[in-house]
Amino acid sequence: MKKIITILGVSVSSFLCACNTTVTQVKTCENTKFVVCQFNMRYGVENDGKILQRKGKKVVYDGTQTWQKRMPLIQDFLVYRDVDICGTQELSWFQVEDFDKMKPEYDYFGTPTQPEKYAKKIPGANNIIIYKTSRFEVLKKGDFWLSETPEKVSNGFGANKPRNCNWGKFKDKQTGKEFYFFNTHIHHIGDETKAKSAELIIKKIREIAGDAPFFVVGDFNMAEDHYGMKPIWNSDFMVDARKVCKSKLYGPNFTNNFGYTGLSTIKYPTTSKTSPMRWIDWVFISKSIDVYKYAVMSECINGVWHSDHFPVILKVSVK
Repeated sequence: MKKIITILGVSVSSFLCACNTTVTQVKTCENTKFVVCQFNMRYGVENDGKILQRKGKKVVYDGTQTWQKRMPLIQDFLVYRDVDICGTQELSWFQVEDFDKMKPEYDYFGTPTQPEKYAKKIPGANNIIIYKTSRFEVLKKGDFWLSETPEKVSNGFGANKPRNCNWGKFKDKQTGKEFYFFNTHIHHIGDETKAKSAELIIKKIREIAGDAPFFVVGDFNMAEDHYGMKPIWNSDFMVDARKVCKSKLYGPNFTNNFGYTGLSTIKYPTTSKTSPMRWIDWVFISKSIDVYKYAVMSECINGVWHSDHFPVILKVSVK
């Protein structure tokens, strides 16, 4: 009987954790995994919510989705879902500073897209990387702009505003393994702008990460069939994390949330087939990453959404 129990224990352990074959090693195997998140949190708009009226650039909202209502839900989401590292987009200076409330458990960094405006507390769309301090150590960090002059603050490829990519080199305190994490937000207007931005991102990742494991997360503002995604699909080292997930994907097959604003039939030049529901928030990985779970979290709590994008979360490990 004892022999049967032992055999069953080994079998269960092997099923739960392919990297080991004993029950006592399952915990060790699970500790190599961590949770990655891609999350466009939407810029802070006064009285934000469903659009009641639009006249030119002036928009009237219903006040149901303000940052003050969303921010506590977002922070609770990160804690409850046990997110270890998260790439965010579209945050204004006051939204970024709200994440000080999560210290010391979490910390963050990221160069503003327009540093001078940020210093003057002028609203803008910024990308920051939030990470769990108990899990990761930042070894190095940097940035580049999506432009012809990526080393300096600049508009690029026809975009009317600067967009950048922030990155960090991290060390996992539990395993000692190191990886790079890139976080970006490609401009939403201009097909050539998007295509050239994608090409630059690939080039810079090769330069910065080399052969090291890496993650690339961001709002690419492009659906899978947009021609600007071709450089990524044709690359020999960036992999769509969905395609290699070891379990069934969870959630809707799109990441933009038009239930937030009420615009369900909006036309947007992100795909050859004009569709309101698109997958535009991406997580790409190197081949040295294992993906165990992948989910799009379309949660609405007491009538309040996290954002007009759904957060994407993955459970992963570095090989």
